[in-house]
Amino acid sequence: MALSFLALVVMSALMLGWTALLAPGHSGHPRAVRRGGAVLLRPPRGRNAMLAGLALGPTLLVVGVLVKLGGSAERDGQFGLALAVGLLALGGWLVLWLLVAEFRQCVRVDARSIERVFAVTRLRVTWAEVERFRWNPAAGWFFIVAAGAWLWVPAEFDGIADFAELALASLPPAVLLADPEARPALLELARAPAGAA
Repeated sequence: MALSFLALVVMSALMLGWTALLAPGHSGHPRAVRRGGAVLLRPPRGRNAMLAGLALGPTLLVVGVLVKLGGSAERDGQFGLALAVGLLALGGWLVLWLLVAEFRQCVRVDARSIERVFAVTRLRVTWAEVERFRWNPAAGWFFIVAAGAWLWVPAEFDGIADFAELALASLPPAVLLADPEARPALLELARAPAGAA
């Protein structure tokens, strides 16, 4: 009972903080420090930690309920315990994945390529491989299709103005002009002052 109550309190606190942390319009740093011509775009700090907390709360709540119910019958108790352990392992893996992503997640961009780094995965494509580049004004992100891969670059990432400059200079012209909203969005983001890092 105490574990269920604690999970409910943690989940409620995280859900109240969710809108404040994940709301579009994050006013991060439009400029980032360049290293060797490359820019590291990073999400707002705490975002993946918040998602990890949101994954942990329900996992603990369900596991607590399953463990409590699992001991009620001899045969069914073993199944409930196995299910609880499975859910705990899955939830623990997801929490760990998101906590690692909190420190590693970034989009590395230079004049030749875009590289997305998450918890343990990495995807690199060149600007020449970009087949589709779209701006989604409702969600506030760029959607990129390149070499069969999909990438999303949210406008609230720190360093987005540098990304916009590199995209304007490096995207194939036909791809840039294919979406009538992409170029104006990039131009607006690229206007951020140089000292705004």
